[in-house]
Amino acid sequence: MENQKNAVFTEIEIDATTEQVWNVLTDWGKLIEWSSSFIGISTEKMVKGERFISYFKNPITGKVIELAHVCTDYEEGKKFGWSGDIVGKVTDHHIYSLETTQNGTTLFKQEDGLHGPHSAFFNFLAEHKMTAMYKKFNKELKTRVEFLYPKD
Repeated sequence: MENQKNAVFTEIEIDATTEQVWNVLTDWGKLIEWSSSFIGISTEKMVKGERFISYFKNPITGKVIELAHVCTDYEEGKKFGWSGDIVGKVTDHHIYSLETTQNGTTLFKQEDGLHGPHSAFFNFLAEHKMTAMYKKFNKELKTRVEFLYPKD
């Protein structure tokens, strides 16, 4: 992608299998029960190349924000991602991915970068807030998964 810079990269280890994490992460109807930011999408299943709406809760106002996206990455049980317009000709590219660690836990990763004219400027403005939001989401996901799938 032209002029892309990954502004945000976060990861967290979750004490559960990738299948368990995937099941919680992609249960779109239940995101609102545990996530304070990403609260759903307008489709039951993501399909690469298809358009959908994602729903986020504004952390300041509490209002729901609707953003149009195209699914750019999808690998069942491993990752999904999207791209959509942010401002002007600047678009984002957000990827959620899962990896199994050597000890059988899951490494959950989020990457988000902007591309297009002036994307470096927008990355600079948004990087700190986005990183904080993604780290919070990661912790919320970890808490939810480990609550639903406790280890003996």
